[in-house]
Amino acid sequence: MMEKILRDEIKKIREKFLICGPYMLTLGDEMRQRILLILAEAGTDGMDVADITAKTHLSRPAISHHLKILKDTGMITSHKKGTQVYYFIYIQNVLDKLKDLLMSVQNLVSGIDMESIKEKAPWMVNVE
Repeated sequence: MMEKILRDEIKKIREKFLICGPYMLTLGDEMRQRILLILAEAGTDGMDVADITAKTHLSRPAISHHLKILKDTGMITSHKKGTQVYYFIYIQNVLDKLKDLLMSVQNLVSGIDMESIKEKAPWMVNVE
């Protein structure tokens, strides 16, 4: 009975990893991290590509590429004002999914008995 519950939980976590994989890849890029922070700092005013480019060392096409990836993964949104497109951080939904994944993994491993690990695999005890 416990094995089935564990298998079901692992299956759910696997599905959460599949959902969150693109978010983790997107967030793994330092420039996209920087762009997210720039947009967070801009708040509700948002920024256009020229403003974001001015705060980085990348070209406009490179910034546009990163903005597309961030937008495709739902981390930012955009709004057109006249001829300008302004970008805004819009990451809460993504953060909720990542938190849910991390909590699920934490709950799964919280049942691991550290005393058993010390006995069966003492080399693992001080691993960071």
